[in-house]
Amino acid sequence: MTKKLTEKYNDSCVKLFEFLKRLHEKDVEFKWVLDLISDGKYDGKSNTHVALNKYLNALRIFGIKIKKINKKYHLLNSPYTLDFNLDDIKSIQIIKEAIAVLPEGKIKVNCETFVHKLEVRYNKSAQNTISTLNTKNKNHLLISQKNLIEQIRQCEKYCQEKQKLEIIYTNTKGEEINLLCSPIEQTCQKQKVVLKVLGNNGSRIYEIPIERIKHIKQLPSAVSNQSIPTTIVYRIKNRLARNYKLREWERLDKIEADGSRIIINKNEDLDMLLKRLMRYGTECEICSPKFFKEEMIKLINETISNYE
Repeated sequence: MTKKLTEKYNDSCVKLFEFLKRLHEKDVEFKWVLDLISDGKYDGKSNTHVALNKYLNALRIFGIKIKKINKKYHLLNSPYTLDFNLDDIKSIQIIKEAIAVLPEGKIKVNCETFVHKLEVRYNKSAQNTISTLNTKNKNHLLISQKNLIEQIRQCEKYCQEKQKLEIIYTNTKGEEINLLCSPIEQTCQKQKVVLKVLGNNGSRIYEIPIERIKHIKQLPSAVSNQSIPTTIVYRIKNRLARNYKLREWERLDKIEADGSRIIINKNEDLDMLLKRLMRYGTECEICSPKFFKEEMIKLINETISNYE
């Protein structure tokens, strides 16, 4: 009798360690666990579920946390822990943020598996550290969202009241810009809320992401009924003209005798358009408006200065 009990206990221990080994490698299917415990003889009527609960309770007694999600068991911690310091945990968090923007595929899955194997080995100190970081990040995000929502509402009010504004914002280079302008509308571009304004000289539209605005002051003078230039005209030549595909916000104005084409572009983000046209080099020429030609000249000179 003692021999049979010993064999049974040994068999249970082997299965328990096999279950734990599989959990360390990947998430475990519920059916796989039932087959393991029943030696592949589970018929839906035996007491295999009772045995499974005993296995799970044994793991809990040793401090090993397991969670069942969508018919799979997930390992939440490990009997073998590592003492990660604050810098280690911050580095792992940066890796997780990078993984989040990876396209779906094998690389993303492998990276997620790697990070998971690190996280299950957090000791108690590391777990407390990550909990504190998550709380701080959550509170910071809530405060940022609240401030952003309030700023969006305020900018919407400025657009409705149609009075001139003085705006201080940072551009893509981090430079602080002071701008006198007239509000036009508030739009959403690439998951960002943008305030569209007309420069005080009436020659250029600025599209300023709300989060880059540092200060707005409403001026007493009302917005004048001046025309809003939203159209950029440029000529493309040679091979570019033959292979160019129009965007949905563009149209072909005409084809000239030498094969060059005049393109009318409306409402594309001006900074993005400027960088795109610059890539076309000598095969692209901006025709109008004047301010946009000047912006291109400025960008070209800044690029040249990098090589002087």
